Amino acid sequence: MKHKILAAFLLIAAALSLTACDAEEMGTLGDLTRPYAGFYECEKIALGGKDMTDEFEKLSLELRQDGSYALSYRMADGNEGGYTGNYSVDAEQGRITFTGKQGLRTSSFSFPYEKGAIRMDYNLFGTLLHADFRMP
Repeated sequence: MKHKILAAFLLIAAALSLTACDAEEMGTLGDLTRPYAGFYECEKIALGGKDMTDEFEKLSLELRQDGSYALSYRMADGNEGGYTGNYSVDAEQGRITFTGKQGLRTSSFSFPYEKGAIRMDYNLFGTLLHADFRMP
């Protein structure tokens, strides 16, 4: 086990020494490894306090290693779709920010991120949209 850990550190050190930029430009180890990247399933979604979870056959969020995201859904009636964009995580503040284009506009939304869970609260035309996503 110690040999595997040592080999991993040596590979990382070799990769860093072969890059054209210094370590400060690359960011933190958390930025490089993105431990929050992966698939998140929606545990609950509510609109105006009314539970809408049963309206969805599938509602998932993928945070990719390259800093992009894909939100996909399939409604109980078969209607499906999704949204894509980029995300960033501020681990110190415990926040995740999603940025995406809607037509010609670019919008950003920031939500709490803690222990593998994303809690989204958004004012949708005066009605609170709430969703909880968690890694399975």
